[in-house]
Amino acid sequence: MDRVVAISDRTNAALHALALAARDGGSIAAKAAARRLGVSPSYLAKILQSLAAKGIIVSIRGIGGGFSLPKPAAEMTCLEVLEALDGPLPSRYCLFEKAICVTKTCVFRALCEEVEEKMRKTLATSTIADLAASFSLGGPSATAKNN
Repeated sequence: MDRVVAISDRTNAALHALALAARDGGSIAAKAAARRLGVSPSYLAKILQSLAAKGIIVSIRGIGGGFSLPKPAAEMTCLEVLEALDGPLPSRYCLFEKAICVTKTCVFRALCEEVEEKMRKTLATSTIADLAASFSLGGPSATAKNN
């Protein structure tokens, strides 16, 4: 079923890093985000640089630099981020990597179509702000520190 839900580890890390940025006032350092997410700092930095090249985030150089959101997190959809990194959401019609059925009556085809439709709708209507509000890494965010 993991091939039906086509969110790569790279996109997952990006979405969560952007959510951290949203929670922390709109910007984040790659190293700090990597530590909080439990991923390699160089891996996350490459992902964030890819997003910056696509205009999803802005890279800030120098001391105190990092990455910032160019628009409110409530205006950034999860689908927008996924498509920036991985391209269009793929259509799957079989649970096998290479489809073996040619008929449209297979029960798994119907399942794949239903999952894809729901996933696309969820990603298109879920924002980085929604994601930021829905998770906790156990550590205090900048927002929590200020309260």
